[in-house]
Amino acid sequence: MSEEFEDYRMGYLVRTAEVWKQLTELGATEESKLDFDFQFSTKDGGAVKALQTELADYPLEVSSEGLFKKSFTISGNSGPITWSEEQLLKWVDYLIQVGHDAGCEFEGCGASAP
Repeated sequence: MSEEFEDYRMGYLVRTAEVWKQLTELGATEESKLDFDFQFSTKDGGAVKALQTELADYPLEVSSEGLFKKSFTISGNSGPITWSEEQLLKWVDYLIQVGHDAGCEFEGCGASAP
């Protein structure tokens, strides 16, 4: 993996740990069911299909902009499940890697406080 990708990945994992801290400060616990939304972007229709295949267990929506130079946004969510900080970090790391492998850029994830 490139150093640039590794920096990008680590930046998201640090931000995810901060999100978890904020959620716990707002009352979330490891027993709370949280529904995390996530989003990717790409300019390659083939990358969209690859990501859809890899994330087939998640409900995904695809939107596109542009006529000649299309850009795609792929959005989904985890569904309401319980999380620990460790599980959340592993899941986000998985999403970042899957997006990278498919040719999509992970744009982030978030959840509403309980």
